[in-house]
Amino acid sequence: MKQPVTLAPPSWWQAPLQRDSLRYLTWYMCILLAVMLTASLAFHLQKIELPARLHWLLLPTQTLLTVATFIAWRRRASVPEALYLLLLFCSIGLLGWFLHDAGGHTNPVISLLLVPLAMGAALLGWQATALIAISVLLLYTALTEYFIPLDMGSNMAGQAHHNHAGASDHFMQLHLLGMWITFAVSVLLIVGLVLPLAQSMRRQRDQIARQQEKILQDEKLIALATFAASAAHQLGTPLSTLAVLTDDLKDALADRPDLQQDLQLMAQQIHTCKATLHGMMRKADNLRNDVREPVAIDQLTQRLRQQFNLLHPARELRVMGQPPACTVVGDETLDQALLNLLDNAARVSATDPELAFEQQGNSICLRITDTGPGVPDAVLPQLGEAFVTSRQDGLGLGLFLSHATINRLGGTLRLLPSTRPGASGTVTEVRLPLAGTETP
Repeated sequence: MKQPVTLAPPSWWQAPLQRDSLRYLTWYMCILLAVMLTASLAFHLQKIELPARLHWLLLPTQTLLTVATFIAWRRRASVPEALYLLLLFCSIGLLGWFLHDAGGHTNPVISLLLVPLAMGAALLGWQATALIAISVLLLYTALTEYFIPLDMGSNMAGQAHHNHAGASDHFMQLHLLGMWITFAVSVLLIVGLVLPLAQSMRRQRDQIARQQEKILQDEKLIALATFAASAAHQLGTPLSTLAVLTDDLKDALADRPDLQQDLQLMAQQIHTCKATLHGMMRKADNLRNDVREPVAIDQLTQRLRQQFNLLHPARELRVMGQPPACTVVGDETLDQALLNLLDNAARVSATDPELAFEQQGNSICLRITDTGPGVPDAVLPQLGEAFVTSRQDGLGLGLFLSHATINRLGGTLRLLPSTRPGASGTVTEVRLPLAGTETP
């Protein structure tokens, strides 16, 4: 069974992150590696011996992780949130290993555990940030009990770890407890302040992106309306000339009654073309000026039936049930947008299309059902774009215009697979807000 065009958003761990996120992570990896190397050198100069594995295993591993992050930054345009979170957890694990072998919570480098939490709050969602917060808190707590003390003879760290009595030992214990409390408060502040701020910024960026997409769609519609008005204006003069020539021919061939009927038909067709062009120009002007007016659903249904019969004289639009007595806000393009969808349904289906209504709260849902072959999977992700069509004889503008018009009026358009058992086809679902509830 085919899926609808409007796809569900990906899970939080599948959400893509932009390339800048990898750049920030690369800088963090480089800084972390530099801090580890500097701390190791400082301990060596102070005659403090560290486990040998820290030099021949931990530091090379951190170097490889930094290089891998750098390569991913240079070669990938985006990265899934799960992979980004995995890289952060690897860096947290390596930093925890370094702290375990270099004094645990007595090592001032432990404050670097706040950096991946801040990055997660600024770049990732609340789920990933919560996991990082829990991880760094548990790691800090574990490092207060399990670590290899620095070999400093009679220094304060050695005294604290071996529980030597005295005032200095008691002071060191209070100092380390205060460090843990400060770290825990910092974690809560980052989660409670930075995370909501980052999420608000992401929502603002998403809203700006949606507004920009809407503006681009409106610009395309206005461009098409301007083109249609220009074409109608240019065609007006030739049609006026043909109308004059037809009148002259009727006068010149007044003694040929067998031709008068054909000339009368020509005059009627020319008049119809001129009326259509004038209607196009009026609709284009209304579209450019964003003129909207209330549209009753029953009157809209009646117009759609008449226009559908003109397009397909041998077919009939089957309206299921009685149209509800409600009103939506539309413009000159709403009728054409729905007629495009009905025309698509009639062209791909051997049976007459069905039109059904369902009022749901502050909106009304129109469903157009056909028995065609359905939309190919290869075309589904691109439907709704200009010049993309699933028909061999189509230009791909009908669905684009319908999609842009319905979105501009505050509605949504979806293509769903038919739910009838054993039947193929497509259900085109149009949802429009009722008058007085439309969104800006």
